[in-house]
Amino acid sequence: MSENKEISISQKDINRVIRRWYFATELSLNFERMQALAFTYAFLPILKKLYTEKSELKEALVRHMKLFNTNATAGGLIVGLTIAMEEEKARTGKISSDAIVAIKTGLMGPVAAFGDSFSAGTFQTLCILAASTMAVKGSFFALPILFLGNAILMAELVITTNLTYKKGRDAIKDVLSSKQMRYVLYGANILGMGMMGALSANMVNLQSKLNFGFGKAAINVQENLDKIFPGILTILVLFLFYYLIGKKNFSISKLIFSTIAVSLVLSFFGIF
Repeated sequence: MSENKEISISQKDINRVIRRWYFATELSLNFERMQALAFTYAFLPILKKLYTEKSELKEALVRHMKLFNTNATAGGLIVGLTIAMEEEKARTGKISSDAIVAIKTGLMGPVAAFGDSFSAGTFQTLCILAASTMAVKGSFFALPILFLGNAILMAELVITTNLTYKKGRDAIKDVLSSKQMRYVLYGANILGMGMMGALSANMVNLQSKLNFGFGKAAINVQENLDKIFPGILTILVLFLFYYLIGKKNFSISKLIFSTIAVSLVLSFFGIF
């Protein structure tokens, strides 16, 4: 490889990588290589620009087809850094293929933890909860709020990609270890849990129709439960779902179909 090549990565090239990565991340997800195919697809235009020799391009494609998996939008931290490293490797040859793979692999976990809790687990969830509440009430603003969640994630990808492309590994360190970021995460998690509780209380309604006895002596189960612990059936169901998903590894689809089946049976026998 010749050294000190005159190669320039433009903002247009970076934006193209961002678009391809954002829309392909989940489409090609598989258990063998996870997001590697999407990552390689996103980088293909830049790799072709950086490596004009067929052997060099082939080597670049092979290294990026190795297993890769992280949060899609916070993954911009890795995307931007990888663009910078590939550009430096193509220009000077001072960065090895192993170094690029090692950086990608080493950052997968920390970036995924950051992105899953901060963006997907907090901001997007809050937008979905708010949109769901508005949709139930028939508000048109539910749709814009839902789109707002995706817009926030897209903005995160654009910002993180450009940040690490320009500033390199120090930018990742600043983002992940920032004291202010820890405060933001902590506050956002509290807000998210509060909204989850409020949404559950408003939207999950479980009322028993059971009665014991006859005539005036009949005892209504739901009335007595409301006197002792209002909403206890609702919270018990939520805890059951949490237990099944968190402890028994129930899939969401299995839980949904099981809930429908159990609800039909209990309704048929007049229990709920």
